[in-house]
Amino acid sequence: MIEKPKSFPIAKVRRWLPDFLLVVFIAAMAVFAAQFNAYENFWLDEYFTIEMVNHSWAEIPSATAADVHPPLYYYIVKLFLSAFGNAHVVYRIASFVSYVLILGMALVFFRRSFGGFAAFLFICLMAPNVTSLSHFTEARMYGWATFFVLLCGYSAYRLLSDAAPHRRWWITLTISGLCAAYLHYFALLAVGFVYLSLLVYIVRNRRSALKSWAIAAGVSILCYLPWVAVAAGHLLQQATGGFWLQETPPLSDTLELIVGSRFSSWCILAVLALCCAAYLFCRKAPAAKRWLTGTAIVTAVCVPLLGYAASALLHPMYLARYFIPTLGLIWLAMGVSAAGLTAKLPKFFCLISRALLIAAVLFAMYEPAVDLLQEQRETTRIVADGVNFVSSRYESGDRIYSASEKIDERVLEFFFPNTDTAAGNDPAAALPAANASLFLVFPEQDPGSDWADTMANAGLQIEEWQGTILNNEWCRIYYYTPID
Repeated sequence: MIEKPKSFPIAKVRRWLPDFLLVVFIAAMAVFAAQFNAYENFWLDEYFTIEMVNHSWAEIPSATAADVHPPLYYYIVKLFLSAFGNAHVVYRIASFVSYVLILGMALVFFRRSFGGFAAFLFICLMAPNVTSLSHFTEARMYGWATFFVLLCGYSAYRLLSDAAPHRRWWITLTISGLCAAYLHYFALLAVGFVYLSLLVYIVRNRRSALKSWAIAAGVSILCYLPWVAVAAGHLLQQATGGFWLQETPPLSDTLELIVGSRFSSWCILAVLALCCAAYLFCRKAPAAKRWLTGTAIVTAVCVPLLGYAASALLHPMYLARYFIPTLGLIWLAMGVSAAGLTAKLPKFFCLISRALLIAAVLFAMYEPAVDLLQEQRETTRIVADGVNFVSSRYESGDRIYSASEKIDERVLEFFFPNTDTAAGNDPAAALPAANASLFLVFPEQDPGSDWADTMANAGLQIEEWQGTILNNEWCRIYYYTPID
């Protein structure tokens, strides 16, 4: 007897297809974002990171104490450099790991806790966002700060949503909050609101967890005490005008970080903000999810509000990028609230509304992300041309001198290691050894008569020049050689 072929398992396909597509989308986003690690241009703050990690492990805290950021990020970068070498790309990969970890959180944790659509929308908001693509691949701490603030908020959510919360979530809450605090002061402020919001919920609804909260908060305070005096000094320095910032950015600069700056981005931001507000007052929604949404709203409002208020009352001390550590919570709350509200619609309208929302978000994200990648590729090519121009001509005894204010010795040493480099605005100090050549890094306009006379008197003439970008600054590299 011939057996009939078994019917195709449609039910299994329907069950596993969303998860499969989610994995494929995450992999595609990781591959796309990885291209930004090849960006060869570095800016001023990234050179500060490079300077910090050149200190020994023991010297980093005291070195960064002179700046306005805690030391943890520099330890992370130094760990990567110790393992993988001092190549330019390693500095970016050290930050890019936080991007990959957030994608992993969405796949492993958010999908199970909030559903596939909420996780997918979160990834659509986070992964192709130019904020992530630029700040999570630069040699600064914002990607890691976002990761740990998000992990802290999610840990708090699990403590409220799980019927019998496992102790590991209290441990994760404590450790992630501490890591955020040791990465950036505005990340410290963000986890402070997470702790405060968690306390309010516990006092009102679950007083049995009050002791555990007190232990977590007490351990966090105790572990942060070694840095409190430094943090207070930094705050006092900023408040009394010791910080370099002279004006605060417009609020639009902060809001653009969430979804983008296009008109479609502002429309999406308005829709998702309304979703969060509506979901917050949806009594039928799970209390823990409404707590997460409310905490994200409070953090998103209060963190920049305090920054702007302190800047207005004391001295400018807030930059739009200081808002970045809160973005993970905001994106997650938007995904959760949109998923919760659309789930209440009839199935057909639920599918249509979700599809339209995803399409609108990706439409707003796609073009700026591609434009940024193309811009970085072009800049990388220009930087490489400038470096090759010098490297192919440099000989022992030659000198590389920068007369550009924004291209100092740190920049020159980074791009031209093991060479004679110096910076300033003194033509006489720029002169190389006798019978050697000079590479003069100058602002885009031609050197003035003082430079021309000094070079001529030293027997040097311009043979050729190369336009390039260093430290985000357009400049020309003039190649002076001895006159025959």
